[in-house]
Amino acid sequence: MDLSLLQKTLDSLNFPPFRYRQIVKNYFSGRYSDFDQMTDISLDLRKALSKKVHFSSIKSADIFKDDQTEKAVLELQDGQKIESVLMNYDEWLTVCVSSQVGCPLACKFCATGKMGLIRNLTPEEIVDQVLFWNQKLFPKYVGRIVLMGMGEPFLNWDNVIEALKTINSETGLNIGARKISISTAGVVDKIIEFADLKMQYNLAVSLHSAIQKTRESIMPIAKKYSLDQLKDACDYYTRKTNRQIFFEYALMKDINDTPDELTAIIKFIRSNRLFYLNLIPLNPVAGGMTPSLQSSFDNFVQVLEKTKVNYSIRRSFGQSVNAACGQLATNCR
Repeated sequence: MDLSLLQKTLDSLNFPPFRYRQIVKNYFSGRYSDFDQMTDISLDLRKALSKKVHFSSIKSADIFKDDQTEKAVLELQDGQKIESVLMNYDEWLTVCVSSQVGCPLACKFCATGKMGLIRNLTPEEIVDQVLFWNQKLFPKYVGRIVLMGMGEPFLNWDNVIEALKTINSETGLNIGARKISISTAGVVDKIIEFADLKMQYNLAVSLHSAIQKTRESIMPIAKKYSLDQLKDACDYYTRKTNRQIFFEYALMKDINDTPDELTAIIKFIRSNRLFYLNLIPLNPVAGGMTPSLQSSFDNFVQVLEKTKVNYSIRRSFGQSVNAACGQLATNCR
């Protein structure tokens, strides 16, 4: 919801300030999906608000499910579509949130990049993805957020930071900063700016190779921000925050699963005690890269174990409904 429009509407109707606070509290509770359900305000006010204020920036949704995952294709008020994913980890519920309609970065392993960038999402459109799931789950709630959906969050900086404030705020969704993760393909200047925020959000970097030539071949952003620049920014982040930084690495056949690549990533991760490797099985995408053979994947893991690198293997959710990492895309061009 556009809360500034809500405030202006209430002011124009001469309602006292407490009505704004009441409606905002109702809204973020996840208990309601429209104004008509808010029976603690008058019928006349409900009717007036329904005419003047969109309850949500989301117009409609199509849901696709598998055992532990639900993917929502969300239509926004202007007809554009994005995807958001609910993942059930048993101990908690996590939502994967999009930050752009499409993405300008064109990483070769990612379906979203094939769309190009259509537009940035507003803070309301980012927050409403979480609220959408809370409304479906009530009285349960989303406990964790990952900005790893469609788009590059750091190329929609102002709107993403504004949305995070609302998600984290006690008067908003009240999700703790340490339960919020933001992933970037390596926008160096924004990693530095992110470190200077002195917030406790988790930072992940989509790395996929510790060799400059390889990274350039699969991630065009590496031509603008070199691996050396990226590492310097990540070192700055850990010095400034003393927080761990997570590097995402999807194994691709004969691209980044070779002995040279393995040696390079070991050296990279071991160079900083706060660097941590998230190893990801590559999810299939039409026209994308080929996943590593299981034997290559197993060998990679064995060597990481022997060299005592800080790593884990990321569980993959939602492949059967195209909801896994790298598979989110609508209206591909």
